[in-house]
Amino acid sequence: MVFISPDVTQFLKLGEGIEIGIFLEPLNLPNQKLVFFAVNDNDSKLSAGGSHWSLLMYNKQTNSFHHYDSCNAYNTSAARSLARNVEPFLHAKGSPAFVEGRCPQQTNSYDCGVYVICVTEELCKNFLASKETSLSDTVTAENIKQKRRALKKLILDLGQTKT
Repeated sequence: MVFISPDVTQFLKLGEGIEIGIFLEPLNLPNQKLVFFAVNDNDSKLSAGGSHWSLLMYNKQTNSFHHYDSCNAYNTSAARSLARNVEPFLHAKGSPAFVEGRCPQQTNSYDCGVYVICVTEELCKNFLASKETSLSDTVTAENIKQKRRALKKLILDLGQTKT
């Protein structure tokens, strides 16, 4: 499994051709079983920003991109752009399918990033256990609240750690 950082994902989404290859070639994507991208809706090459995150996962076994969006496929356009740009570097036989994965939906305007983290964790667990469970069974509003609290505690603990 490979997890592409959000800043590199943004570059891959907005970049072109050979400049993308400079980032992707060392990752050896053709030999990775799963590739995860945190997708942002910002489409500006000149400024940082954006208001929503979703998850795009490439599955080598099925030669398909799966997009998981906790806000009714709001980021589909951004995810499709990213998939188009990354596709040549996968060296897949045939064009990968693009699937809107079933994703639990957020009920507020600020938990999209936590959903990306929780959905990624569940997809990894399912893959490693060779099982397929519905994300709605495991990624619940309560799980999201717990993850948000755990991340806040981790950040505060790390802030108090002396190096």
